[in-house]
Amino acid sequence: MTHGRGLLEAGVSRPACEADTRRRANAKRLYALGLAVAAGCLYPTFRDADLGRAWAEVARLGPVVLLAFVPYGVSLALDGHAWSRLLAAMGRRAEAWKLFCLRAGAESLALSLPAGALLAETMKPVLLRSRCGVPLSEGVSVIAVRKVLILLGHGLYLAVGLALGASFLSRSSARAPGGGVLPWAVAGVAVVLACVALGSGWVMAGGLAGRLGRWLLRLPHAAVRGWVERRRVDLDRADGALGRVLVPGRLVAPALLYLGMWLAESVEAYLLLRLLGFDVTFGDAVALEAVMSVLRALVFFIPAGLGVQDAGYAAFLAGPGGPDALHAVAAFVLLKRARELCWMGVGYVLLVLQARARGQRLEASPLGGEVPGSGLTA
Repeated sequence: MTHGRGLLEAGVSRPACEADTRRRANAKRLYALGLAVAAGCLYPTFRDADLGRAWAEVARLGPVVLLAFVPYGVSLALDGHAWSRLLAAMGRRAEAWKLFCLRAGAESLALSLPAGALLAETMKPVLLRSRCGVPLSEGVSVIAVRKVLILLGHGLYLAVGLALGASFLSRSSARAPGGGVLPWAVAGVAVVLACVALGSGWVMAGGLAGRLGRWLLRLPHAAVRGWVERRRVDLDRADGALGRVLVPGRLVAPALLYLGMWLAESVEAYLLLRLLGFDVTFGDAVALEAVMSVLRALVFFIPAGLGVQDAGYAAFLAGPGGPDALHAVAAFVLLKRARELCWMGVGYVLLVLQARARGQRLEASPLGGEVPGSGLTA
């Protein structure tokens, strides 16, 4: 009762508290469901694997395996550089290394927390404001454009995977019922993603925030109309930011950087597979990771696609080798998960260090709320 009374005294209504409690409960249930699905995929897939041999394979590689952890860092760096270019088009200066740190921290939240992906997306505009001095309206706008370009890059990535690894996909799908469908499915998803990205960009370029505000003003709810009226300046500012960024000539370089971000994951897979003795080409690795990227997106409610992604790797890589090849697949999966844990730890460390540094700057500021010249606000 004391806790509820404190919330009410702080100005938080009981319905809002109850809605927040329901959201938290739903997130936990979804997280539990994801873990149950993960366990249901992992056990039947790897129950016949010789985990002792898998650990021996990992140990045999030695420190050289750490080189395979580098491509993911390159992926984050490419994202940070593309993000900084988008902000520059808005007239905002943000160093790529700061955005690299922000992206690494957000990814840690997405991988480790219930409904982490949603939480990470919600936090990004807030982190942009606190770490880079970008107003919320512009932060939301640049993240929307970034999402469009990531979708476009994903579609191009699938197309590259299909072009370089069509034979690998055909061989793999031939072992499953309805063989030969997989390449066509990849092509279809690539086209859909590209169309969604281009269509979303076209809609946003036409003043999406303003149109949304005008639609909300027609609703018979005084509270909603009042909120729109109070946010009219922010909506206009968001449309202005979108208009400055959504210029085709300014989007080519970021789009290519996001394609490179996706391809970096294929470099990681290729290095690990070759180190473990798999006879694959780089095109095969691109095709494999392209399919896995779609699979991860479909099971978004499972943290890092745990279990489902691993079963997918086993289906593609073990193939006719059966249990004899399964231990090598298990070693590959262990290394992929070890990379995630490594970068998750890096992301959390960066979040803590940035928060501590910001707190020290705010304490040192004579204004107490804004650090002169830093772009950081309380």
